[in-house]
Order: sequence, then C-alpha cells, then structure tokens
Amino acid sequence: MKTWWRAVVSYPPSWIAIAAVIAAVVAILVILEPPALLAGIVIGVGVAAIILWPLTLSATGTLRQLQFSAPELSDMSETEKMLLGTELERLDDPRPLHQLQAIGEKRDNLIAVLDQRLQPGELTYSRYQTTAQQVYLAVITNLREVAVALRSISTINPAYIEGRLGELSGQTGESTEQEASSLTDRQSLAVTQESKVAYLLAQNESAMTLLDRTATALADAPIGLTPQDAEAAMSALEELADRAGRYAAA
Repeated sequence: MKTWWRAVVSYPPSWIAIAAVIAAVVAILVILEPPALLAGIVIGVGVAAIILWPLTLSATGTLRQLQFSAPELSDMSETEKMLLGTELERLDDPRPLHQLQAIGEKRDNLIAVLDQRLQPGELTYSRYQTTAQQVYLAVITNLREVAVALRSISTINPAYIEGRLGELSGQTGESTEQEASSLTDRQSLAVTQESKVAYLLAQNESAMTLLDRTATALADAPIGLTPQDAEAAMSALEELADRAGRYAAA
C-alpha cells in the first residue's frame, strides 16, 4: 500500500490540477495586477485549492484506489521460459524443471478461480493477482539462481574428491597437505552451493503450496467474499514474496 502523499504525487491529474491552479493565480496577478491585499487573498485561495486536492481525492474514493492499486508487474516471455527450461533440463536433478512447469500452472489456476469469485476492478482482486504474480516471479528468480549455482559446481567431482582424500589420509608432506587442502576447498564449495539450491527449491515448494491453498480457499468462498482461510493464505504468500525478494537482492 502506498502512503497517501505518494499516491497523490504519482497520480498524473494531481500535477495537472496543481499546474492549472498556479497558472490561474499567476495569470490573475499578472493581468489584473490587484493590490497587495487582494493579491494575498488570490495566492491564499490557490494554496488552499492545492491543499484541498488530496481531500477531494479522498472524498471521491480515488485516493483509496490509488493507495491500493496493483503495480504493473513484468512477466516472463516464452523465449525466456524456453531458455530457462533448456538450462534446467540439463541438470541431473529433475525438480527445478518440474517447478518451472508447475508454478505457471498454479498461478494461472489461482487467477482463474479469482475471476470466478471477484470482479477484476476490486481492490482485493488486484491484491491477490499482484501477489500471485510476485510469487511466480520470485520462484522464477530462484530457479535461475538454482541453474547458476549448479552450473558453478558442475565440474566438481565429489566421488573423486572423497576417493583422493582417502588416499591422502595416510600420507604426510607439504605437497600432500596442499593437495588435501585444495580438495577440501572444492568439497566445501560444492556443499555450500548444494545447500543454497536445497533452500531455494524448498522455498519454491512452499510458494506453490500456498498458491494451491489460496485457490482452494477462494473456490470454497461465496462469490464476492474472501474468507479468513483465503486471507490467511494470501498473507502468507505476501510474506513469502517479500522474503524471496530480500533473499534475491542479498
């Protein structure tokens, strides 16, 4: 939700209204050249008109709509999806590719159920739609990170490292210690990236479960209403999307 002043400032008609008031005040002062007292009154009326603008927006309900309006979110093009799918298909782990296919289906399913329960112009509809898209994009971002993380360790052979460390365990000397240290470092790199991948995939599974839970809750709700369980699921989705955004930005 935007603060009231951000909503007013980001609303183009606000600037048109302010410009019109300023232009009218300047025109009166320049053309009519009123005395100082009247000039002060004209300026005061202009300032009052500008101050009253947010109140006018609030009285008409426009301000609330602006505060809760859903931002336009980008989507993934078919080309981008195909390229990411090709990248994930090369991985030994089938889960990332499955998640890529599933997340789009679950988002679309939620929107389809939403269309049956709420009107597209409603604030609640916009909130649910926006959050679903944010979660979808967060999952996509996670999958891109998974592809990069696994590619970065694709040339590390854990079996070879384990075997070689076993061979070196009974040996001594500077070269032996240096080799063992290098092998251990590579092993640590693999473990770190694998842990990151596990976290991201688990986060994606949570996101997909919440999308399903929200869709199910909405399906059980009367038309035009959002029950508590749907609201709880949506709140959890918003929290997850926020966490995912912070993690991706870290």
